[in-house]
Amino acid sequence: MDSTLTSERQPDFPPTAVLPPTDPGVLPRPEGWSIGLLERVRIILRGGSVIDWYRLGFDTAAEVQEFLRVNGYDVSRPADELRVRALLSEAAEYLRAELSLEIPRELWAPERVETPFLVASSRSEDPEAIAAQRGACILLKLVHTLNHLEARELRLGLALPETEVFARVEAAVDRELQALADEGIPVLRVDKSRKSRDSTITKLLSKRRATAAQIMDRLRFRVVVEARSDIPVLLAAMTRRLVPFNHVIPEESTNDLIDFARFARSLPTLRPWIGSLQFRLDLEKEDPLGGEINECSADEFRMLNFVIDVPVRVDDVMVVPSHAHLRPLGCVVFVSAEFQLYDRATWDSNERNTAASHEAYKERQRVRVIHRLHEGLEREYNQE
Repeated sequence: MDSTLTSERQPDFPPTAVLPPTDPGVLPRPEGWSIGLLERVRIILRGGSVIDWYRLGFDTAAEVQEFLRVNGYDVSRPADELRVRALLSEAAEYLRAELSLEIPRELWAPERVETPFLVASSRSEDPEAIAAQRGACILLKLVHTLNHLEARELRLGLALPETEVFARVEAAVDRELQALADEGIPVLRVDKSRKSRDSTITKLLSKRRATAAQIMDRLRFRVVVEARSDIPVLLAAMTRRLVPFNHVIPEESTNDLIDFARFARSLPTLRPWIGSLQFRLDLEKEDPLGGEINECSADEFRMLNFVIDVPVRVDDVMVVPSHAHLRPLGCVVFVSAEFQLYDRATWDSNERNTAASHEAYKERQRVRVIHRLHEGLEREYNQE
């Protein structure tokens, strides 16, 4: 699958190669959906945070291993297993020292590294099991936070050029989306871009609350699939190969395309849950959608987008002797990237609608910047 790297100085997202038709029989079937998989999709669509979750959705050790691989850790490798165990131990120490919370040793120093993830997914009504499940959830929330914090420290310590980490993410996205297409996901096109310096400046000036650290769409991917019903299938598959759902940036998702509750009710495996209290708690709770409203977007424009921190392995950089002091921080750094998803009909509609076009958006953005730059000066002038 060819993808074209574009810049916003060039015509936006020229067409890439259209993939050949795939056998629909190899697509993930509806009866294969679990509540855990559906929850992953929900957090992408709604832009929530795993820190607010009270239960995970893993049923087997293999699922935990798959999740850890998407997060950058292959626990079949001793070094990666040791890293995960170090995070578990560090998290338990923080909870004990700072919050006076004692976590059972079998969770933070487990015989198998998958154990706390499986315990955090338990649905048992036994009081002891409930206590263990809550303890495991709390522990893993700290692991998530520590991993993210130390990965940031590592990236700053390594002083990696932005162009280098961007290239690694682009290569990973190309590889994994091609693999999904080969497996039968009807991906029609993938376009990628890096926001130019001038475009970043314009965005900073157009938003009242933005700072340079908050511009998280410097690296962006647009993916078009055949039908709208393919989008949840693609999202679910992406969480298994590419997108660590736990690192979706809260309040940065936009969803104009998928009615989540309606989709959930359409899945045969969830019919026994429909109408139950547990279904409402797990699947219909409302996370806040989106952050600051983008006043430059057209009302007619439709898409599904989310921002996520993509893990990048930097083992090859860590072997340099001068970086030895950074090795306790692991070998994973994060790069924020925006994913925009469309079905073919929505993409074509956006392209045909002049007001919803990218050029019209950029022009509204430029007008807003000019207005902001003059606004205070004109007010001061009129007062004089």
